[in-house]
Amino acid sequence: MIRIAALSLMMVAGCSPLPPSPVGQGGVVSLDYCADQMVLGLVPAARIAGVSPEADSDISFSKPRARGIVRVRPALEDIMRLRPRYAVRLYGGAPGIERQLESLGITVIQLEFAAKLSDVPAELKRVGAALDAVPRAEALTAQFADNLATAERGADAKRPTILYLTPGDVTTGADSFVGEIISAAGFRSVRSVAGWGSLPLESMVRRPPDAILRAFFDSPLYRQDHWSTAGHPRLRAIVAATPSVDVPGSEVACGNWLAGSAVAKLAKLRATLAVPS
Repeated sequence: MIRIAALSLMMVAGCSPLPPSPVGQGGVVSLDYCADQMVLGLVPAARIAGVSPEADSDISFSKPRARGIVRVRPALEDIMRLRPRYAVRLYGGAPGIERQLESLGITVIQLEFAAKLSDVPAELKRVGAALDAVPRAEALTAQFADNLATAERGADAKRPTILYLTPGDVTTGADSFVGEIISAAGFRSVRSVAGWGSLPLESMVRRPPDAILRAFFDSPLYRQDHWSTAGHPRLRAIVAATPSVDVPGSEVACGNWLAGSAVAKLAKLRATLAVPS
C-alpha cells in the first residue's frame, strides 16, 4: 500500500520535486515526539508546516510552542499535502519513508539519539546547520553548556543517592542517558547494576534514597502506568518523606539540550541536601 501511494504521488507530481511549502522555501515538518522538540526548538513557527500528533503529549515543551501549527501523521500522503522542504524524524513513519520522501524532493533529516550528554552539542549543531538554524542551535548549545557548568561548580565528592522514579516499574543505573543526568548533577543512582530494571522496592524500604527524581508524571500518556509499583503505599510513604524534584518527561526523553534543564533542577535540589560525611 505504501509503495502504491508513493507511485501515485509521484505521478501526480510529474516525477519531479513538488513546489515549495506555502510557509516558504524552508518549510519543515516533524514526524515524532523527539523531532517535534528539535524543530520547535530550532525553527520559528512561521517556517513550520506541521508537527506530529505526539506534540500534544509533550505538554511542557512542544504543545505550547505548537499552538496553531498543523498536526500531521507520519504518513507519506499526509506529509505530501503540506509540501515541505524538510522532514525531520527520529523514528516516525513507516520503513522506507526516508527514501520515498527524498524521491519527491523533500530533504529528510534523520536525528541521532544522544547516548551521552557530551553528544548533545554536536547533534544540535548538525541539525541546526541542516535546517538553516545555526544561530538558534548555537544559543541552545550555550544554554546547555551553562546548565552543566553551573551544576559541576556546585558539586562535591559527597554524592547523595537518588532514585529515578517513573509512573511505570522501571528505573535506571549509571550507564544510561538519565544516569548521566544524575551524575552531572552530583548524585549517584541507587541502582548499582547496569541498565534499566524494576524499582528496588524492598531495598528502598530498608535504606531509602537521599533524594528522588520523578519524571513523566506530567504526561497523560502514562496515566495507565499509575497502577504499577510506583503507586505502592510503601513507596508513596518513602516519596513523601524524601526530598524530591519533578522533571517533565520532555527533559529526559530525547537526549537533547532540554536535559540541561533537568541537570539544573537536580543540582538545585542537591544544594539543599545535608549529606553525612
